[in-house]
Amino acid sequence: MGTRTFPTEHAMARRLSTPLTEAIASFERSRWDLRPSTKRGYLKTLRRFTQLHGTLADLTAENVNDYLASVADHRTMARNDCIALRQLSQWATKAGIFPIDPLRSVELPRGRGGKRKPFSDAEVPAIIKAAADSSLGPRDKAIVVLGLSAALRPAELWQLQLTDVNLHEGWLSVRLETTKTDAGERSIPLDPQAIAALDEYVNDYRGHKEGPLFLNNRGVPFRYWGFMAMFARLHNRLREQGVEFSSYRMRHTGITNWARSGVEAPMLKQLAGHKSIVTTQNYIGRMSRSDLARLPSAFSEIYGRAV
Repeated sequence: MGTRTFPTEHAMARRLSTPLTEAIASFERSRWDLRPSTKRGYLKTLRRFTQLHGTLADLTAENVNDYLASVADHRTMARNDCIALRQLSQWATKAGIFPIDPLRSVELPRGRGGKRKPFSDAEVPAIIKAAADSSLGPRDKAIVVLGLSAALRPAELWQLQLTDVNLHEGWLSVRLETTKTDAGERSIPLDPQAIAALDEYVNDYRGHKEGPLFLNNRGVPFRYWGFMAMFARLHNRLREQGVEFSSYRMRHTGITNWARSGVEAPMLKQLAGHKSIVTTQNYIGRMSRSDLARLPSAFSEIYGRAV
């Protein structure tokens, strides 16, 4: 029997007319190797793109550049969105839907770069007070104190289980499936104030039923955007006080404070769950003279009076 062939132009036209939503579903099934957090990020971007365009034929450099220009004020978001759209176009090209990658000429936007800005020492108490003054104060206070002291990513906070936190021994675990990279799986010592805030929330409000650590006002697990909405409300309250709150700045504040207290970069990398020490250095930047003045005098502490 001869080899059956298909009319290439007809197949190509049919496949280019495939709705983006169907293509994205196939892309999602094919990328079983992606980490759950990465896949969620990709799908969030691709669904935003489908609000503007309907078929795979619309996945062009011109359309993508126009889309990236519309989110250019959010530099990290623009960069991540470009990566997700490139992944979809590379998948479609490999599948034979495009003869050549349509996004090959699209330049990857530059990320924010530079040192992230931690909260000032004066801002931290104001943030904790604003969280405690909410309608579910003990829960929100526990989230904020934990985020500030343990330097967790927002998604890591959201996905904590009650069993990930050991208040008796004073540590928490970040599981591999809930973090950004393989290096993100880690154990973190809990600050005494975080232990106190969590103890109040768990024992007086949440209870000890297994499941997600933080529950919504109906006592059921948060959806991701419901969890982030709590931070949005906190942002609005603090803006009235002149504080620009961001959940990601909580993480940077925690990392910076570890550095200020004398934690060295290799241990800091492990506590933060960074894959590369270069990433850690981007967070902490160069220490100021006032930061350096807080470091312990290692030589004298170890050797005593040696001179």
